[in-house]
This record gives sequence, C-alpha cells and structure tokens, in this order.
Amino acid sequence: MKAMDPLGEVKAAFARTLSDLIMDSYPVRAKVTVSRVPDIRLGDLGSPVAFELASSLRKSPNEIAVELSRSLKLSLIPYAISSEAIGGFVNLRLDRKRFSEAVIKAAIQLGPDFGSSKVGEGKVMVEHTSANPVHPLHVGSGRNAVIGDTFANILEKLGFEVSRHYLVNDSGRQVSLLVYARSKIPEAEVEGKPDHWYGVLYAACNCVIELRKRRGKEAEEWKEALEELRKRSPDLVNKLEEEINKDGDPESSVAELNKRYQEGKDEVVKVMFREVTEAVMEGFRQTLQRLGIRHDAYDWESELIWGGWIEKALERVKKTGYLEKEDGAYYVNLLKAAEEREDIREILGGDIEEIREKMPPIYYLSRSDGTWLYTGTDVGYSLYKFEGLKQDKVYNVIGVDQKLAQLQLRATVALMGMDPGKLVHFSYEFVDLPGVKMSGRRGRYVTIDELLDEAKRRVKDLLKGRAGINDEEIDDIAEKVAVGAIRYALIDVVPTKKVIFTWDRVLNLQENSGPFIQYAYTRTRGILRKAGEIPEEFDCSYLKEDVEVELVYKIAELPETLRSCYYLMRPDLLAQYANELATLINKFYERCPVIRAEEGVREARIALVKAASIALGNAMDLLGIPKLERM
Repeated sequence: MKAMDPLGEVKAAFARTLSDLIMDSYPVRAKVTVSRVPDIRLGDLGSPVAFELASSLRKSPNEIAVELSRSLKLSLIPYAISSEAIGGFVNLRLDRKRFSEAVIKAAIQLGPDFGSSKVGEGKVMVEHTSANPVHPLHVGSGRNAVIGDTFANILEKLGFEVSRHYLVNDSGRQVSLLVYARSKIPEAEVEGKPDHWYGVLYAACNCVIELRKRRGKEAEEWKEALEELRKRSPDLVNKLEEEINKDGDPESSVAELNKRYQEGKDEVVKVMFREVTEAVMEGFRQTLQRLGIRHDAYDWESELIWGGWIEKALERVKKTGYLEKEDGAYYVNLLKAAEEREDIREILGGDIEEIREKMPPIYYLSRSDGTWLYTGTDVGYSLYKFEGLKQDKVYNVIGVDQKLAQLQLRATVALMGMDPGKLVHFSYEFVDLPGVKMSGRRGRYVTIDELLDEAKRRVKDLLKGRAGINDEEIDDIAEKVAVGAIRYALIDVVPTKKVIFTWDRVLNLQENSGPFIQYAYTRTRGILRKAGEIPEEFDCSYLKEDVEVELVYKIAELPETLRSCYYLMRPDLLAQYANELATLINKFYERCPVIRAEEGVREARIALVKAASIALGNAMDLLGIPKLERM
C-alpha cells in the first residue's frame, strides 16, 4: 500500500496514532477524522477530534488539541516532522521533500495502475443503459450509460471482477407496438441509422392509435405530434397511418403479438421481434461505441421468460405464502409481508403506518392475459443474476422515478431467500435541456447522436483556420473533444441532482468541462515532449511554490478519490477531481517555467509534470474522456 498510496498511508497512520493516544489518555472514545489543512502555511493534515471531545472532557477544544499535539508519537506517522494545535485542530506537518518524492515516484512507477486500491473482490455486475429498443438513445439514457460505465471502470480499478450488462426489453408492450407498426409496412426500407428510423415508426404508431381514442385537447396534442413526424418522414407516416386505420382494434392486435412472443412458440413472430429489436440495438451499439461505452453481455428479456427464470422466481415467492392471483394476474402481497416480517418492513421503510399510507399494497408481476409485466421480468432477472450468473453484488443503474419499483423488487428478492443488500439501486436524476420537452411516444427527444454531432460541429468551427492542422486532424480532434464534452457534462453533477445541459457550460474552455480537462492534459504532454527523457533522480526540495505543493497533494488524492466514488456511489467526485487537477496544472503552467528553469528545479518540475500527466490521464480514462496529444 505504501508505494501505491502515500497520502492514504499517512492519513491512516495519523488517524490510528491519534485514536490510540485518545484511548490511552482519556476515559472517552471519539471518531478520528483527518483531512487536508486548507492553508498550507498552517500544516499539511489536520483533525477536528478535539471539538468532539470538548463537551465530554469539559475542556476547550484548543486545550485538548495542545495536549494531543504534545503527546503524539510522530515516529509512527510516515513523513511527519511536527504537530501543533491551531484553533482547536491537531495539525500535522510533513517533510514535504520526502512526501513529494514518494507521491511523484508512485505515480511514475505505477503509471496506468496509479490510483488503484485493493478495496474488494468478487463478481460485481453493473446493469446500465437498458433503454427500451423503440427509439434512439436520448440524453437521459446517455446519462444512465455514462454513469454506469464510469462506475464500472472505477470498480475495476478497485479490484472487483466487473461485468457490464444490458437488459434488452424486447417482450413488453412498447416493443410489441413497434413490431406491430413494422408488420403493417413490411416492404418499407430502413433508411439511415436504424434506431432513428424505427424511432419515427414507433412514435407515429403511438400517435395514430392514441388519436383513435382521444377527444378534445388531448386529441389535438397527439395530432400535432403526428404532423411533426409526418414532416420528417411523410411517405412512411402516411402509409403507416393508412394501414393502422384498416385495423378495427389495434390495441388488441398489439396485445396479441406480445402474448404470442412471450409464449415463444410462434417462430414467425419470434423472427419479427428479433429483426426489429436487433436493428434498433445495432443503432444503440453504434452510439455507445462512439461514446467509448461497451457491454460485456446483452441479456434478452424474452430469453429469461423462455428459460423459466420468472417461473422459478415465482415458485420461490409462492412458498412464502405472499404470491397471490387476481383475475389471472400474479402479484406479491407486500403489505401483508411487511406486516408479518420485520426484514421486509425494514426494506420498505421501517414504519408500517407509513408503508400502508405511501406504498401500493400489492406488486403486480403479470397481466390478466398471462403476459409478464416488466416487474415480473425484473424479479426473474434478479434470480438469474445471483443464481444463474453467480454475481456477488449487482448495481441497477436506473432513474430516480423507479425508486418505489426498486424497493418492491428488493423486498421480493428477500422473499426469494436472497440477500437484498446485494442488490443496489444506483439512482440518478434526469437531464434538463432548457426549452425542450421530451416524449418518446410522440417522437420528441434530443438524441445522443444529435448532441455529439452538434458538439463536433461547434468544435470544428473553433479549429478552422488553425495553422498546422489539416482537415483529417481537425475531424479527429473535434470528435474526441465532442465525446469528452458530452461525457463530462453527464457525469460531473451529483447523480441525485438534475443535469442542466447548456452549450456554454459543456464546451467551456476556461473551467469545469471535458475540453478544459483535455487541454490541461495536452499541456502536460507538450512539456514532456520538449523535455525528452524523465530524470530518474530529482530533488523535491526545489518544489517550493504553493502551486507546486498543491499539485503534489492533488496528484496524491487520486486513490482516495476513487475509493470515495465507490463508497458514496458518486462517480461525479472523480470528475470534480479531474477538473481541480486540470486547474492546478494550468496554474502551474502559467507560473512555473519548466524547460527553461535552472538546473535542479528543471528536473524536479519535469518529474512533477510527468506525475500530474499520469494522474490526470488515469482519471480521464476512467471517465471515458479521450486523451489528446494536441488540441
């Protein structure tokens, strides 16, 4: 651990030594926390533990801090040279020369492994994206994909055996409606990117069917949406509308298709569904590949049904006595389970009166016609994840709007005899594009493809006329900057908060954006190209400027940042880290000459730039932000 994480080693030793001292000195216990001292003139690391002890010991925090500072065994803390009480804090000073050398050497020697920690082991699944294959991936699905991919990257860095899965929802009403629409115009040729073409088909079918049963203002809204789609693809929409209107009961036709597909006996229907969903999924794969996102497996909902996983799950629940049936529809009586079982009550919120008030008493798994709802397939999929794939832990990256459904799922998992703590809902809020109201059923959405294309166009406009860059290089740079901009914009906000997407923020070259981070990285690469070989020996006593000290510390924080991302389920912390590191690199670049520096200073600064480049590059790799040698 020493060579991999010098800062982590110091903080752990400081906290441990301080905790042991408190146990030996006082008749009370306290939780010791350690963090950076905001002002480097006052020390390097500090602990506020004296404030926690003050009321119990009836002493002032500073009096306790003085006692602890005087008795602290510095020999037990790597790089420590002194401690003192300042404002009630116990502050520790380090030998910055030795500490800086340890950090820089760790980064250079470990290279792509710098930041790694052995936090855990075992098989962990991250299920993410899993958008219904009925229209293109839109900006909301994009946030899901970026969060899931980044979190999976971080888990791998921390020692877990990670698999990335996509649940293809091919057996529900939405896909059945799309297949129904396709069956009405079998001769029509798919034009352009398949997910975009099918997206128009799906939305147009929805509009035509809804118009047949709506009246008044609602009908006008659907008619308006249909006319918007007609302008985009007049021949397609006209022909589809004509064919659907020949059907006396489209809703029943869609339901019948869904039933026949879930039964899995009609080969013609199976081919129809697979042809449509595979085409849309191919469009999804193209978009995700462009974003640098991959999945290790695509799990088909239909195959879970045909493989008997849902029926196996129901048998498990049935044995508990909480599986019931009403008008042919299966459901789990979760209210009854919560009233009778404490473990189920705890999962659903703990307070039975609150559960009765806020939660639907039953959790439907199927329809009255025998077809499975997505809730039913989720239950079967969970059993498959843990017992079919032998996963030790599963993260479901699903929007905050599914909070209740995920609680119900976890409760049902517990009823099946599995540990609900191993099934984690990684919740996230949606993306807000000012002035845009999205509706997939009406064909109104902003696709990831559109955002990438627009970002690329804007970057190209900025690069036009730059000396020494040809058109091919401009196209390559613009694509990578666009990907970095979009990925960063979708990850740098706390998952539980909405992303407000504006181009001024997304392509801000001055701060807090993917391009800003990419530019800082290219600066480090430019310095290193000019410097040539990295010196094997360097003296960090030459790193005296405040920005140099801060840069060393920020590099050192990468391992701890990754652990925090995992424990708090907040990959946005890594984006913030990358932004802060990029800011310091730019400040260093402006204030501290490297190539023209005097002997001794030059070597130390070159090594510092190399370490910073590795730390930032590793963070970018985990975030999926492409690295550029020049911009």
